[in-house]
Amino acid sequence: MENPDFLLRKNWVISYLEWKLKFIDMELSTEYNRTVTQKVESRIKSAESITRKLQRKGCEVTFDKALEKCSDIVGIRVVCLYSDDVYKIADLLKQQKDLELIKEKDYIKNPKKSGYQSLHLIVEVPFTYKRTVEKQRAEIQIRTVAMDFWAGVDNQICYKKREEEVKRAEGELKQYSDVIAQMDKQMLELRKKVEKIRSFTG
Repeated sequence: MENPDFLLRKNWVISYLEWKLKFIDMELSTEYNRTVTQKVESRIKSAESITRKLQRKGCEVTFDKALEKCSDIVGIRVVCLYSDDVYKIADLLKQQKDLELIKEKDYIKNPKKSGYQSLHLIVEVPFTYKRTVEKQRAEIQIRTVAMDFWAGVDNQICYKKREEEVKRAEGELKQYSDVIAQMDKQMLELRKKVEKIRSFTG
């Protein structure tokens, strides 16, 4: 995973997708006259994380198997304020002619058992290098600030902890996920009320 050509490809994918997302944010912010994207984060999955994922899948731990089985070696996270903006960003991404949608996983409409919520898009991007065109895969996660906060707390509390500690926290975390989902819904309703008032007074 420290191969210079490998890192070149993956860093190019990150730069390219961040550029796409910047222009999508500009388009939406101009259309709706408000801030849409709060932040965009990116990472290349570490060799240790890839190894653990392959082992969980029961796969041989090799470079080629990692490229075949791990769609999230490149990860982009987009965080916005409102739940409807998640789908607006996703729709514009799916309209990009040079992005191929491989898979969509909607954990907002269908949260994981843990309570995790986010919209995941697996996409492929054509990368031209040394007179060849290769498809590079990445996972884009789109979520609200509240969903991102929950995921951060879940990771801190449950990651690499003893099983009994995790079980003790899981029930409460699931309840808080439900609270966050309700808060997202209420914040969206509040924004729509304010927009309606502005439309009458403007």
